[in-house]
Amino acid sequence: MKKWVTIIVIVIIVIAAVQLLLPEIDSATTFQSDEDTILGNDSTIITEHTESQATLAAKAFSKDDTLYRSISPEQDMENEPFLPIKLRDSGINVKEIQILLQKFGYDILADVNLNPQTEKAVKSFQSHVQLEPNGIVDETTYNKLQSLEPSNLAELEAKNRLEEKKKNEAKAQEVYIPVPTIMQKPELPNGCEITSLTSVLNYYDYQVSKTNMADNYLPKKPFTYEGEKRFGPDPYEYYVGDPREQPGGWYSYAPPIVTAANTYLSEQGSNKKAHNITGSSKEAIIDYLHKGIPVVMWVTLDLSAPKINSHWYLQDSGEYYAATTNLHVVVLNGTIGDQVHVMNPLQGQVTYNADVFFNSYFEMGKHALIVH
Repeated sequence: MKKWVTIIVIVIIVIAAVQLLLPEIDSATTFQSDEDTILGNDSTIITEHTESQATLAAKAFSKDDTLYRSISPEQDMENEPFLPIKLRDSGINVKEIQILLQKFGYDILADVNLNPQTEKAVKSFQSHVQLEPNGIVDETTYNKLQSLEPSNLAELEAKNRLEEKKKNEAKAQEVYIPVPTIMQKPELPNGCEITSLTSVLNYYDYQVSKTNMADNYLPKKPFTYEGEKRFGPDPYEYYVGDPREQPGGWYSYAPPIVTAANTYLSEQGSNKKAHNITGSSKEAIIDYLHKGIPVVMWVTLDLSAPKINSHWYLQDSGEYYAATTNLHVVVLNGTIGDQVHVMNPLQGQVTYNADVFFNSYFEMGKHALIVH
């Protein structure tokens, strides 16, 4: 009897042991089955010394640069450093970018692959928000995608269009007329008027020198004296003194310079004439430039306020004449945005702020002339 009891107990123990072992056997079988599926039913066993054919195939697969680089979930946008996302990348972060782009109306699929269509959308978005349109989603691009709303993008587009329009208008308004540089010194230390005229004549291909114009064509008169009282010509009729002299040369306004130009042009048989355009507005002056006509203009030496601290009495009438001591004459030959381009016979080719330049022209009485 004891013998049978012992046998029964052993059988029960064996059955129990078998039942305990069955789940582990099933698990191992399932694992092997899954592994076979992953490896394409490759029965090669992976050990720490031997790589399976599937592993080798995966490595070769990853070397193909036409495939997408997978971005793992661990590479989250909030982590540092930010990993730029570019063409052929893939993963959940790419999908997030595609969804953000869809918000702005881009017709792309959120398929987790940063394909050429997505890259094109990224470049378009970057252009609209004034970033370099390189198609790479860096941290700045990503932040813009997250923070902006479609209405913001529409406002940016309108702003960009307005700025582009202004740039085009400014570019259309830029003018440069290649008036040659002629320096008045050393021969004509006080000859800015006739030197500026000579530069314009040279621009029109009349090869005359500043000294020839000053000596032979410029109407000029010297001072005369009665005791200590100085008498001089009217600068609207003659150049006062001699532009070759320092001191001794003063200035003239437009009429004597117009006379000098027309006398010379007539001798050359030219159909061009000098015109006194004194009193012209800023807009009218700029319009001449757009027509390719440089303008001889009266300003001050440093564009500061006129200094009237000398005088003489007019020879014809004896009238007191208050003289400007910082008068200067230049050639306006271009506009560049909010600046003007000037041939200055004391400095050469220079630029000035347009408002400052025209303010000096206004304060000096709007004296100007053209040859046309």
